[in-house]
Amino acid sequence: MNSETVSQYEQDFYGWTQWQVKVLAEKQISELDWQNLQEEIQALGRQEYRELVSRLSVLLGHLLKWEYQPENRSRSWFLTIREQRRALKRHFHRNPSLKSRIVDALEDGFEAGVDLALRDTNLPLRTFPAKCPYKFEEVIADSFICDTSQDWE
Repeated sequence: MNSETVSQYEQDFYGWTQWQVKVLAEKQISELDWQNLQEEIQALGRQEYRELVSRLSVLLGHLLKWEYQPENRSRSWFLTIREQRRALKRHFHRNPSLKSRIVDALEDGFEAGVDLALRDTNLPLRTFPAKCPYKFEEVIADSFICDTSQDWE
């Protein structure tokens, strides 16, 4: 790795990525920017985890609203729950090793889900459980709390 590569990484990230792809394709191992490649690959993994938590947050927040404020149920909530379940299933299909992070992701997603439910309802914090009462398999199941296997009413 030369100083020009480091400079390119800092000044033109897209150009750096294209150069690294070319170097990889040509198997020019000595030209690879190993340190930055390692950091970027780790960042990609963290991004996949963040997407998992983000989708769980939205799903859990809407499940909480559905369960604790049934009088305000709407087609929009129903469709959000359906969309997030489907997206989570696709995400795990593409990233099966993320299953090892389910416990952490459910905990992180639940905290943000409670915040979402608090923002969207007039319910007090004490309404909601302190810890996630659901199992991951439950929240992605089409028939759990809100049956998204059927049409909206």
